[in-house]
Amino acid sequence: MSGDSDSTKEDSGSDEEESGSDDESESEEPTESEEFPKPKEPEASPPATPRAPPSFSRFIMIFLGLIAIYAIISPEVAVGFASIANGALFPVIGFGGAMPTVTILLAGILTTTISSVIRDHYTNWVKMARTQKVMGAWRKEQMEAMRKGQTTRLAKLKEAQQGFMKDTMEMQTTPIKSMAWTLFLFIVIFTWLRLFVDVVLNNLGNQWIAVPWSNHVYLNSVYVLPSWVLLYSLLAIPFGQIITRVLKYVRFRRRLEKMGVPLRPGPADAA
Repeated sequence: MSGDSDSTKEDSGSDEEESGSDDESESEEPTESEEFPKPKEPEASPPATPRAPPSFSRFIMIFLGLIAIYAIISPEVAVGFASIANGALFPVIGFGGAMPTVTILLAGILTTTISSVIRDHYTNWVKMARTQKVMGAWRKEQMEAMRKGQTTRLAKLKEAQQGFMKDTMEMQTTPIKSMAWTLFLFIVIFTWLRLFVDVVLNNLGNQWIAVPWSNHVYLNSVYVLPSWVLLYSLLAIPFGQIITRVLKYVRFRRRLEKMGVPLRPGPADAA
């Protein structure tokens, strides 16, 4: 009896060892999920930003630019626009041809004022001043590094240039935005002044004016340019610079007020 019980114990022990080894082998076998991993779900791509529709002002700018170029090629088109403008300009600043100098002066003031306002609308004077300051400091550092032959410093400056390259390009392309408006305006005003001098003043016999350096100047006499063009430039360019400086001052003043910076230093700041 004791021999039978021992044999049964040995058989059960061997069975348990076999079952244990089977369990270990089963546990070592890779599961179906490990052997065939589930494919990763594609990540949701961010929604594409819709392209902004072209602005109406850009369309007008391109349209006026094309018309201005066409008016330069075909003088008849410029005369047509000047004839339309004559209905508004001659009653206001024509004075019946009696005061040609004042008419040319007011035409120059009108042209430079409108062109300065248009340029001010498209120009961020604060950003332009900041970009110019950064570019000046960068050029100074670049010249010093080139003089000393510091190649590593030049490489770092070249990398730093990429940071303000966008602002530099924007500053360079800003005048182009207002060029179409100003070019069209100048063509219309200049053509109107030419017709005013050649037709109105010629019919009245009033093409002679007095200037500080001469008592009799013929408006159609040519000194590199016609005299009336030189007179227009002499009066309009300085006034345009004044208008531009006034508009820049207003822009900077508004920016300082938004920042809460006093326009004039107080007693504490002065001390």
